[in-house]
Amino acid sequence: MDNQKVIFVDDDQNILDTLRRNLRNNYEIYTASSGEEGLKEIEENGPFAVIVSDYRMPGLNGIELLAKVKNIAPDTVRVMLTGQADMQAAIDAVNYGSLFRFLTKPCTMEMLTNVLNGALEQYRLINAERELLEKTLSGSVKTLSHILGLLSPETFSYSIRISSLSRKIASRLGLNNLWEVEIAALLSQIGCITVPKEVLEKRYSDQDLSDIEKSMLNEYPAIGKILLAGIPRLEGPAEAIFYQAKNFDGSGFPDDDKKGTDLPIIARILRAVHDFDLLFQSEGSETEAIDKMRKQIYKYDPSVLNALKDEYGLIHKGHRQIIKEIYDIRDVPVGSVLAEDILSSTGVLLFPKGHEITEISKKRLSNVLSLKFIAIPIKVLIDEQ
Repeated sequence: MDNQKVIFVDDDQNILDTLRRNLRNNYEIYTASSGEEGLKEIEENGPFAVIVSDYRMPGLNGIELLAKVKNIAPDTVRVMLTGQADMQAAIDAVNYGSLFRFLTKPCTMEMLTNVLNGALEQYRLINAERELLEKTLSGSVKTLSHILGLLSPETFSYSIRISSLSRKIASRLGLNNLWEVEIAALLSQIGCITVPKEVLEKRYSDQDLSDIEKSMLNEYPAIGKILLAGIPRLEGPAEAIFYQAKNFDGSGFPDDDKKGTDLPIIARILRAVHDFDLLFQSEGSETEAIDKMRKQIYKYDPSVLNALKDEYGLIHKGHRQIIKEIYDIRDVPVGSVLAEDILSSTGVLLFPKGHEITEISKKRLSNVLSLKFIAIPIKVLIDEQ
């Protein structure tokens, strides 16, 4: 974590000039002469590791500024530097701004430097802990999804496809919690472990379902939420999985009063991406899939549907793919997509068309190929050069 960006907010330009002159060799210094200007700098040039704010300023004072920073940039370490050394100001600043330190003017450069170094270390610790936790959690979830994929290749392939697209849509919408989006998509189908394989196959091949089979599929979001309920930090993905089949107008599962933007944004993304993938697999055309979705606009968040349309246009503008036959499993690229189903010698589906090859699926292919359970060549889609 090499973020050395520090922003000072003070309405005294002389103080800002002095701070910049004395500290610019050790830190990446930004300055703002008002609280409003400070918020603008954070929005345009963030993230900042540390913010140091004066207390008394025209307009937005230091306490109000740091409270806002806590909401919009919670990782930024907050320090108050002020000439108003009254106890109530300090108490308010700590309570509402969650300060790291409270300093009074005049403050020596030595003391300020020590505080800045401590604040930067605090910032590094916060982010290192989050990164470790998120990577550990994400890695564990991916391992679980790979294991489930061995039991249901169609469901696994489906989850991998929608996970990648969901993350791209979330990025287009400006969401920060992309790891939660990816995990929610990967585990969105975990409730399908209660659904018979034959029903899942009918679903993915767009066959008509009986009322009993529809009822089974209606229940899998609730099963998914139950399975994830006991895992710390997966409360958000669990809630998104529960509402993934809920339409934007409030119809669908579950039968409650939530609708529109009250639905979790990740659930709204999953709702659109799920349907897009299923329609594309049945229609064979992204354009036709999106056109059908636009005729059922009540189901989808308009902003999500627009982001999906934009992502499709960006990916496929001037983009063509060709089928390549591969005779040596070692030459199958990780990340490539199967152009046709891979069946065992007895007709069992091992990997469906559209499956994205991972290290695990490549290893499984190698094992079954060595036992002559499948025939070569393996056909994959690659970008035309």
